[in-house]
Amino acid sequence: MAELFKPASTAFSELWLGEDKVAKVEYWRKDIDDAGVIAAAKYDNGRGIILPGEAEPLYGATYLPRKFKMAVTVPGDNSVDIYISDIGLVVITDDNDDLLGFNVMVGGGMGRTHNKESTFARAADHLGFVDKDDIMEVCKAILATQRDHGNREVRANARMKYLVHSLGIDAFRSLVESYLGKPIQPWREMVDWKYSDWMGWHEQGDGNLFLGLNIDNGRVKDDGEFRLKTCLRLLTDTYDIGHVLTPTQSIILKDIKPADRSGVEAILAEHGIPLIENVDPLARLSMACPALPLCGLAITEAERVMPTYIERMRTLLNKLDMGSEEIMIRMTGCPNGCARPYMAELAFVGEGVKAYQLWVGGSPVLEGRTGWPYKSKVKDKNWEETVEPLLMYWKTGRLGPTEAFGDFCHRVGQDALVEYASKYAV
Repeated sequence: MAELFKPASTAFSELWLGEDKVAKVEYWRKDIDDAGVIAAAKYDNGRGIILPGEAEPLYGATYLPRKFKMAVTVPGDNSVDIYISDIGLVVITDDNDDLLGFNVMVGGGMGRTHNKESTFARAADHLGFVDKDDIMEVCKAILATQRDHGNREVRANARMKYLVHSLGIDAFRSLVESYLGKPIQPWREMVDWKYSDWMGWHEQGDGNLFLGLNIDNGRVKDDGEFRLKTCLRLLTDTYDIGHVLTPTQSIILKDIKPADRSGVEAILAEHGIPLIENVDPLARLSMACPALPLCGLAITEAERVMPTYIERMRTLLNKLDMGSEEIMIRMTGCPNGCARPYMAELAFVGEGVKAYQLWVGGSPVLEGRTGWPYKSKVKDKNWEETVEPLLMYWKTGRLGPTEAFGDFCHRVGQDALVEYASKYAV
């Protein structure tokens, strides 16, 4: 997909500062059929996807006005948070694992602005199933739909999610079909989604192993006895280990020989790096954006305070005799949504100096919905007073031990949460 939608011009990557080239385009190319992708990109079905006479046949005179995100996964594995994507593809195979095609979703996106209701976070809609031979043309048709019908006047509403929302998924599908020249098939049934972060040891499938290392908020550093940066350098030099960055800011070390497992674990221990069995599940599920002091858009803290928030949440859960519970918590220093807070079960979204908008109700498997803003201007110093009633309501009102916090909030709704909290004495 990256190669299919790559601009024909190299202008973006030909940026120089003096004699130094400051930009380049790199991505995984091992399995790309270059000739096939080039042929698919240039193919013109005569229905308006390709713009004749343009230097950029897919984009036209101007590029898309905002970012355009794509993700690919397999049924049941939502490690990529696929519902936040402009285009999400789910691989569909037959009983022999031969590729049939893809379930396609469209119109996800996180960015919004406080007190501006015309901007909002949105989970993607199911567009339908597409045969493997048509997938590239369908993705081109989706891009052409956004190119020709997306909002080019108001930057805040220029993402494809607003087009899908304003038209509705059925009308959007009809537009895509008009470019494609054939109907899109109904969505294929799949196994239930699970949230998989692939932390810990796993077989790689080729006789080797891979190891997922939880990295708090993605920060690779040496800090006292915790020497992650030095550790990764040593592991790479010693065992020629490849690194894969995960969608939740952690790292997967791949191509590890089984005989080297004990050596890898010894180096991790020497550098103070815990294996996943020794990481608090709240920390494992959490994520925060860099925020202050690195981001100019940040209103308040996120990454630097998130570890403390996790500790405070664990203390609160223990106080309520709920120490074994797991909740997906995310935090951002502003409403732009870089750490995808609106999909989480519980989120702190920066709204002022040391104040957050508290979001609840996201899916524990990140499936098909966002949460909603439960309360504004929640102060850093005493947010436990706001969260404790919600946790107690969950404890006493859940349908059973398997009903997660996000699912419980989604089921009972805002009014019930507010009413219970109003009668609760902290």
